Amino acid sequence: MAAPRKRTLTRKPKDGAQAPPVEPPKPYAALDLGASAIRLVIAEGEGDAMRVIEEVSRGVLIGKDTFTSGRIGQPTVEAALRALEGFRTIMDTFGVVRYRAVATSALREATNRDTVLDRIRVRTGIDVEVVDGSEENRLTYLAVRESLKSLPDIATETCLVAEVGGGNADLSTLHGGEPAHSGTYAIGSIRLRQSFAAFQGTPTHFQRLILRHIKNIVDDIRRELPLDDVKHFIALGADARLVARIVGHADTDTLSSISREAFLNACTEIASLDVDTILATHGLSQADAETLGPALLVFSELVRATKAQTITVSNATLRQGLIFDLARSEAGLGIEVFSRQVLASANALGERYNYDAKHARNIANLALKLFDELKSEHGLDARDRLLLEVAALLHDIGLFVNLRAHHKHSQYLISVSEIFGMSRDDLLVVSNIARYHRRGLPQRSHLPYMALDREAKIVVNKLGSILRLANALDADHQQKVKNVRVRSEGGVMAFEVEGVGDLTMERLALLARSDFFQDAFGRRVIFREVTRGES
Repeated sequence: MAAPRKRTLTRKPKDGAQAPPVEPPKPYAALDLGASAIRLVIAEGEGDAMRVIEEVSRGVLIGKDTFTSGRIGQPTVEAALRALEGFRTIMDTFGVVRYRAVATSALREATNRDTVLDRIRVRTGIDVEVVDGSEENRLTYLAVRESLKSLPDIATETCLVAEVGGGNADLSTLHGGEPAHSGTYAIGSIRLRQSFAAFQGTPTHFQRLILRHIKNIVDDIRRELPLDDVKHFIALGADARLVARIVGHADTDTLSSISREAFLNACTEIASLDVDTILATHGLSQADAETLGPALLVFSELVRATKAQTITVSNATLRQGLIFDLARSEAGLGIEVFSRQVLASANALGERYNYDAKHARNIANLALKLFDELKSEHGLDARDRLLLEVAALLHDIGLFVNLRAHHKHSQYLISVSEIFGMSRDDLLVVSNIARYHRRGLPQRSHLPYMALDREAKIVVNKLGSILRLANALDADHQQKVKNVRVRSEGGVMAFEVEGVGDLTMERLALLARSDFFQDAFGRRVIFREVTRGES
């Protein structure tokens, strides 16, 4: 990141008086509670002027506890608290008032995570957010996307971004530099080590056992991600950076390019070493030395599953992504900034289930038009608009399973899928919106709907009713409706529809499916056909 531009902010003086200088924005910080360490980054400035001014790490093996016993032990909790108290002191010294602290799989999977989070908040005043794999992938992409601009092949070839953490491997495929598919898989280095901790054989047998397990999971990943199409491989994380240093192919401060053969040979050679040799040779900590081999075995199997001839190792980290995200938030930018990536991933999911892209896009356009027309009625924001668009694109993917009750199949498929940039809570809302595009309204017997909190139910009711009417306006999948306006006429909402051909089916469908809208908005719906320019 570039050094900040030096400037002084001043207020316009009154009556010729010189106004005092305004203090520049204070630094902001990102905290990452990972499986093997807790890390802090403090940055200042914004945009091209943003730079890191402090970076600190403390080794705390949260993952070793979680992946062994399912909960974080008291000694580990105490070690984490001491580290965070120190980090809080550093943040206060720099005057940090804006921060985001996140925890990943090690804390996410711990049965006592709520107790641990509460102890952190009470003792340090730091609120830690447990994020899911989709959010990890989004934040990591934020950090890595700038460096990708120097790779010309990214714009034309399918690329895999892979990071092997302590608990999981986070994978995203890019098409034209934009995320298409993403997933989080339980083959992290600490998890693998702890899963086979009871093994008493030789290091060679231990490696073979882990490798067999990794190969089985990579075979499963092939069913979800198009690994066979990948022609460029981007590796993230400290383990991949160690390989780059050993091979000695550093190209820039942020990227290292290594041939497929050199990368695989280095991974195989290092993974075959015992822990004592790794400690003596590479100067790692005990914890890092123990997990290095499993991590490199995961990388090597993922590379072998692709057609990539060059491995690019990036210095991008989750903390950098957090910093970029904080900067975007301060600038007033929300999820809508990432709408292009979110929608690219949603379309990729639709393609996986052979959706009718033309119909899906038309329904999405109609739904967004209705959303904008009804803005004064629903009171929702740009984030909700994006949720509606994703639900509209995917509302019919349940047809891949069965024509009968396909709305229920759509709901299930969306709820268990990964869409780049969307959290698990987002997907639960989207899946319920899609479910109610046809047939029955929400009932107490509908468990996915009842599992939502009150605010999410209201969003589903409003957006689901809009999607239901948008779907009615393309009842025969012929895209006959070209425009729609909504006018409030007392207790009635008049839908003024402009189209081509006979719109009888659309009129009947709209009126028949207006029940959800009337419940959500308290207005009766009427259909009014108009000619171009009349509305």
